[in-house]
Parts: sequence; structure tokens; C-alpha cells
Amino acid sequence: MSAFTVELTNQPGELARLCQAMADRGVNLLLCATTHGDRGAVAFIADDEATAQAVLDSAGIGYLIRPAVTVKMANLPGAAAAVFGMLADAGVNVDLLLPVRISDAEFFAVICADDPAAAEGALGDQVVTK
Repeated sequence: MSAFTVELTNQPGELARLCQAMADRGVNLLLCATTHGDRGAVAFIADDEATAQAVLDSAGIGYLIRPAVTVKMANLPGAAAAVFGMLADAGVNVDLLLPVRISDAEFFAVICADDPAAAEGALGDQVVTK
């Protein structure tokens, strides 16, 4: 699995433009976004990565695509601290976290790290595989 990040102008309609372009091609997204000043960052996973790339290319939207790992942790205080502590102890830097499912008991997130293999090794059975 991969995660995409795009930078958009912080103005009305930009997120809608991205989402509509994907919808027009039948691509389903799970995303989060934030802004800072006049720019915005959107992180997402797509159910059809190849089509998502084609949509971004044809829309002239620059993007990064990176390997991603899905992790599972308990939905309790300190659980994320433990997970990210294990990654830090392994020398792994996390540069993206995208929540994908939250329940009363569990929290699932897609993460991108500077060393995906080391992240998987450090987290062991907390890594979700298909």
C-alpha cells in the first residue's frame, strides 16, 4: 500500500477539485487535510493507486507517493506513545500518520516512515497485513 500527499492552495474549492477529479474516475479516498497560511496539505490512500496517480497527473496536481504501513494499537491513553516510542528506539522517523479506523477498543492508522522495513520490524504484530 502507498500513501499520497499533495499540496494545494488554501482557498475555497481546492479540496473539492481534488475529490471530484477522483470521484469522476471512480477512485475512493480516505483522507485528512490541514492548512498553514496560504497552503494546504492533503494526505490520502486510494482504493486504486494507479488511477489516482493518473488523475493527479492529468489534473496537474503535484504529489508524493510513499510506501505505507497500517498499524493497530489499543485505543487507550499511552498506546500511541508506546508505538511511536518503539519506532523511535529503532531509529525510525514517522513523517505521516493517517487515521483510518477508530473504535472504542482499537485505533488503526496508516503511517509513512523513513524506513518502512524497519518500522514493520519494530512493530511486529501491530502491523496489519491483508
